[in-house]
Amino acid sequence: MTTAQKAQTLTALYDAPEILRVVNVWDVVSAKAIAALPETKALATAGHSIAASFGYSDGAIPRELMLDMVGRIAASVDLPVSADLDDGYGDAGETTRLAIGVGIVGANVEDRLAP
Repeated sequence: MTTAQKAQTLTALYDAPEILRVVNVWDVVSAKAIAALPETKALATAGHSIAASFGYSDGAIPRELMLDMVGRIAASVDLPVSADLDDGYGDAGETTRLAIGVGIVGANVEDRLAP
């Protein structure tokens, strides 16, 4: 499935009347394990878990390392993958563009505004 097809699939899943449930994954092994379950329709990445697996605290992993891992996850499965892109690493638009470039078709970006 191409990235464009994955994006269309994710859009259709959001538009469907059923609740879309996604499981957070943090590496290729967890992505493949969850993707193999018949009820899995899409995946999400867990920013904290990816950061922790490399020894970083949540939000402290370098953008290039996060994008490399979410790209590996997206390439390893034939499902749409939405990525946790933390706060956009100082440039949410560019980070999103780069994520699309590695196969990500959905994302959440935290605003990190304090109450």
